[in-house]
Amino acid sequence: MDDHYRALAETLDLLTERVARYTVDGLVLLYCNRAWAAQHESEPAELIGRRMDELLHDGEMDGLRAQVSKLGPDTPFLYDPVPRPSPRIPDRWVEWADRYLPGPDGAHILAVGRDVTERHAAEQQLAVSEALFRELADRSADAVWRLTTHPAPHLAYLSPSVERMTGWAREDFGDDLTHLRSILDEDGLALAERALRGGDGPPRFDLRVRCADGAWMVLELQVSRVAGALQGTGRDVTEIRRLQADLADLALRDPLTGLANRRLLDVLLHATLARTRRAGTPVVVTYLDLDGFKSINDTHGHAAGDVVLIEVARRLQATVREADVVARRGGDEFVVVHESDPAQSEALLRRVREALAAPVTLPDGTTVPCGASIGSADTSQARDAAGLLAAADQAMYVAKRARTHERPGHEDRGVR
Repeated sequence: MDDHYRALAETLDLLTERVARYTVDGLVLLYCNRAWAAQHESEPAELIGRRMDELLHDGEMDGLRAQVSKLGPDTPFLYDPVPRPSPRIPDRWVEWADRYLPGPDGAHILAVGRDVTERHAAEQQLAVSEALFRELADRSADAVWRLTTHPAPHLAYLSPSVERMTGWAREDFGDDLTHLRSILDEDGLALAERALRGGDGPPRFDLRVRCADGAWMVLELQVSRVAGALQGTGRDVTEIRRLQADLADLALRDPLTGLANRRLLDVLLHATLARTRRAGTPVVVTYLDLDGFKSINDTHGHAAGDVVLIEVARRLQATVREADVVARRGGDEFVVVHESDPAQSEALLRRVREALAAPVTLPDGTTVPCGASIGSADTSQARDAAGLLAAADQAMYVAKRARTHERPGHEDRGVR
């Protein structure tokens, strides 16, 4: 066995996936890695050369023959997304993929099985997320790679799953790293170059890769360093990362208006105070409470109230500067955080009042007012986030009491 195939065998023996290669004619086992042999309580050398029907029971052979019958030059790859019970290891589930490999001595089948027990259990327990889990899992087949670093960087092995994942064929990558470098983003290229130079790097990280169709995918790479080489696996986590980003955004954003919620407001206000404290820049917190909002809900319904809240959020965002923070703290209460001197703050308050002066038109054509009682406090009154918010809230309350006295018969406060 030459060095190339010895290195490849060593790499495959490190995998937890079950890997086997057998002939189409005669179904004779030509190769298996340690994980595949372990399910038969044997070493690879004890199994190679035996017929598959000597190693598999009738049910497994039926499945194998069904897969082989579908594979061929026109259908070189089959992926079975349905987890199958592992017959010799209780309570374990395996997912299989097979590739047809033509050759001068007859066609072979390369079979790869992955233990998906944990994922299968999660799918059973989280029925509401089953469709999403299955969609993600159906596109999840790890790419296996080995890259030698000496005497020169060289892609020694790349599994065929890379074509299904990225659209790039194995041949597109060649032996050197020219193509690989061309499809990484700037951060990924810097990580790769540092690793090739022997620099330290995280054992697990995300890498953005440009696919053959021009789209970008996110690969979660697990990397280990061995003598003269780097090796590891890459898993498509594009949808998972997108979902995680969406969930993180939902945790910090008001779902109705898209503004920062109470949690994100606290984070941003603390960060603003920490930054401006060093520079000595004043920070102003403006608290707004809509006037008459409860009567809008009572008269026109909560859907109308939602329309008003969304429109107020839009007007506030259009009025303040891009660097300012606009948040919905709850109910009909909004907060604006801005860095400015008193003169600029007064100008901003005028713009906010003007923006809220016009009524809001409901879907049925009815117009309702969306004016607000407004109070402000700055860092000359309080230096911490809680103190600033409390001072601005108190100032707003005073303003609302004054407006109520000016307009007898109106409610004292909106929905809190």
